[in-house]
Amino acid sequence: MVKDFLYADKKIYDSVHGFIPFDEFEKELIDSLPFQRLHYIHQLGIAYLVYPGATHTRFEHSLGVMDLATLMFEKICKSVRPDVFHFVPRKGSSDYLYWRRVLRMAALCHDLGHLPFSHVAEKDLLGSLGHEYWTLKIIDSSYLASVWEKLRKAPAYHEDLTERNIVDDIKRISIGEEKWKASGGAPFTPWERIVSEVITGDFFGADRIDYLLRDAKSTGVAYGLFDYHQLIEMLRILPSVDRGSDELQLGIDENGLESCEALLLARHFMHRRIYQYSSVKAYNFHLRRYMLANYSKKLETVDEFLSLSDTDVISALNKAAKDPKLPGSGDAKCVIFRQHRFRAIALPDSMVEADLKKFKEKHKLSDAEIDWEFHRAELPPNRLSFPVSRHHVLVQKARDCSDLLLKVPSKKSNWVYISPEHDLELVNFLEKS
Repeated sequence: MVKDFLYADKKIYDSVHGFIPFDEFEKELIDSLPFQRLHYIHQLGIAYLVYPGATHTRFEHSLGVMDLATLMFEKICKSVRPDVFHFVPRKGSSDYLYWRRVLRMAALCHDLGHLPFSHVAEKDLLGSLGHEYWTLKIIDSSYLASVWEKLRKAPAYHEDLTERNIVDDIKRISIGEEKWKASGGAPFTPWERIVSEVITGDFFGADRIDYLLRDAKSTGVAYGLFDYHQLIEMLRILPSVDRGSDELQLGIDENGLESCEALLLARHFMHRRIYQYSSVKAYNFHLRRYMLANYSKKLETVDEFLSLSDTDVISALNKAAKDPKLPGSGDAKCVIFRQHRFRAIALPDSMVEADLKKFKEKHKLSDAEIDWEFHRAELPPNRLSFPVSRHHVLVQKARDCSDLLLKVPSKKSNWVYISPEHDLELVNFLEKS
């Protein structure tokens, strides 16, 4: 049984990680309709209009996350400090095999709930729970019932873990503790928190590592490349500095600090060059407005949700661009024909929403001619609070170990979107403010 579990007799070739192995249970999930739908969900939304190579999908990304998460899990279970030895399952044990299985399945599931074009309209259409809400709904749906049934019948490797519900564990690990609690779930145990951080962690998560590498490779923008092998090699389970020594966190050995710095720099430059690039933001703005006008009331059941992908939206965009009577026709023209596209302008930090309202009133602009988005200015309270093992014994906060980590900006820009007839007026206004 252990041999069958560890031996993956199937593989798929990935442009980033090479051959990715998977077994018969994972194949059932990969072959399912919800996972196959990810073939038609672009990872970077509509950014391929600006970066032609950005046509990669959530399908390949999810496979990459599974592969990276497995490497990370195996590493943290192998390199164990004496003071956390009792906490970590031994390789080959029932606990180890069970959580390795949960981790790999959760990695495959973590993006099942994405809308067409990924994050473009997520905030407007899905609310505070985001795509994780639909991820949970899809995992519980009839589309994956046979996958979970096969998994429940087969795993003799966790016969002494009969008190656990493997599907519930996959759900909580796939979306992370914050979203799990927001959906009404119970708080995580310390070990569940560690396993989930391997996928969803804000700094070390396999999700983040894979999308930076994959987005950089696909777009040709080299800023997203960094030494992730060194990062994974130096990962450790460490006592928390903030929460007390009885609480554990995913941290890093001091020899991996440079790779952490490289990751943070990669993230910063990828935001500047791709995710927050003005042309990409402008196209995303038009696509978001179009989707809001057409799909806000068409996503009520799992069947409706899974029937919608990028290809459906592109087809509808083409029709709307040619028919001014259809909702969102103006935005569709901006995307399909590149006509009358709005200009996206990053706002200075001193600019507040009240200033834009005054500009809008002064120039008598309608809602259709100007829009803006503001992000919270404050940094997350736990930024760079992950622990670092110094000299293999002393544990410190990351922000106390690296000056560079603290100097890398982390906040998103605020943006205004303006019709081309008024963009010079806005530029003049911003220069004088």
